[in-house]
Amino acid sequence: MKKNNVFKWWGVVLILSMCSVHAEAQDLKSVLTGVAKAVIGNKATTAHSIVGTWTYQAPECQFESDQLLAKAGGEIAAKEVEEKLQTIYDKIGLAGIKYIFKEDGTYSYILKKRTVSGTYVFDDEAKTITMKNKLGIQTVAYVTVTGNSMSLVFNADKLMSILKVITGAASKVNSTAATLNSVAEAYDGLMLGFELKK
Repeated sequence: MKKNNVFKWWGVVLILSMCSVHAEAQDLKSVLTGVAKAVIGNKATTAHSIVGTWTYQAPECQFESDQLLAKAGGEIAAKEVEEKLQTIYDKIGLAGIKYIFKEDGTYSYILKKRTVSGTYVFDDEAKTITMKNKLGIQTVAYVTVTGNSMSLVFNADKLMSILKVITGAASKVNSTAATLNSVAEAYDGLMLGFELKK
């Protein structure tokens, strides 16, 4: 009888240990997923996955590598940068922008009453979209698609000129120059842009 009780006791201990390990694994997985989101690159992003209509949700901050992310202070740094970006985006009226990527290699974006269209090329290896509008102005964005979410980010030092093109409001963008430049200069390998939802 005592022997059976000992076996039962060890069985309970073993089950509890397995649950604990599983819980720790889940926590670690969620942490790693959060960090991975803030680093450029995603194998699941394909030419097919970017096709659709995407609407602005929030500012997006990513880093070129996990080493630069760690050096910058991880997710906390990314969140602080996104908060500063939100202030800039609100000031220049970027919220509400909508991107449409079609299978035939054409794209357009709509911001308020302004619609701009052109062609795009997706680079599967680099995970970039090169967009060229009808005026011949070209922009390159790093793209990550996860389910119904898309991140479009640009080199931080080029974001200023890209925002001027997107909004068509150079004076408004220029008024945010000091804030944007201070953000761009504060971190190595910083990519800035926005998150969109399908």
